[in-house]
Amino acid sequence: MTDLTLANGSIRLAASVDGPMDAVPILLLHGASASRDTWDEAKQELMDRYCVWTLDFRGHGHSDRAPNYDLAGYVSDAEIALAAIGRPAILVGHSLGACVAGVLSQVNPNVRAVFLEDPPWFLGRPEEWARSIFSMLFSILSMRLTKWQQEPPPFTSYVEFLSNGPDRLGGVARDHISARHLLSHASAIQRVDPRCLRNDSLKETLSSISTERPFLCPAKLVRGEERFGAAFWDEHAVSLLESNPHLEIVQYKQCGHHPHRMQGLEARFLSDLQDFIAKTVSGANAVSKR
Repeated sequence: MTDLTLANGSIRLAASVDGPMDAVPILLLHGASASRDTWDEAKQELMDRYCVWTLDFRGHGHSDRAPNYDLAGYVSDAEIALAAIGRPAILVGHSLGACVAGVLSQVNPNVRAVFLEDPPWFLGRPEEWARSIFSMLFSILSMRLTKWQQEPPPFTSYVEFLSNGPDRLGGVARDHISARHLLSHASAIQRVDPRCLRNDSLKETLSSISTERPFLCPAKLVRGEERFGAAFWDEHAVSLLESNPHLEIVQYKQCGHHPHRMQGLEARFLSDLQDFIAKTVSGANAVSKR
């Protein structure tokens, strides 16, 4: 692994690259409150065959904090990474990262394909944001982290806070999310700028998405179930397919917002991701040989 610092104006962005530099590039984008190392398992599966890039968005992980947080800023961070890659890349994103990947696929010719994990694509609508669980979750997290960053507790407090949170699948988070991912998320929330997670910032970010604009490249979307905390719902699938009739949408049962972190679904997620990438690459190769 090689760690890099990319400059987006005055904001320094932390990134990493793994795998052969001449291979097909893949850029992995994390969700709000997470960081680039949420993708460690995916990198391990992909780096033998692909050039895998990961990025910490502004205000997250080891990247600089910013004066404000909006969709344009996050999109520009990803565009800086694409410019560093220097050739068309496959984008993989979770939550906020999936929204950024989707927006880029609408406008940027250097996006070769997108794999979207439970994007809150339509939660910029005030009534749907209020109906989701995210308004409450991020309010609690933002208030807790604002206090903790003024009076930092032991690192174990971050781990326990995440591990013992109630889960809509039953029990608590540690019953469903792997210990490695809980450790990764604890590290991420220890560093994140709490202003990223404020309701007004998140609602403004999501409301800026042009939800009816089509994707201009191959796309696949995996989602969970709303009753278990997913951000992409049944009615969202109907709406998105109207503007993207060739989009493949796959629902994971007994799944919430983050299948790539779930003990019972991580292997399926990685298999689906690898299949999508392989089909994208083989399809492009077939076209180039004609």
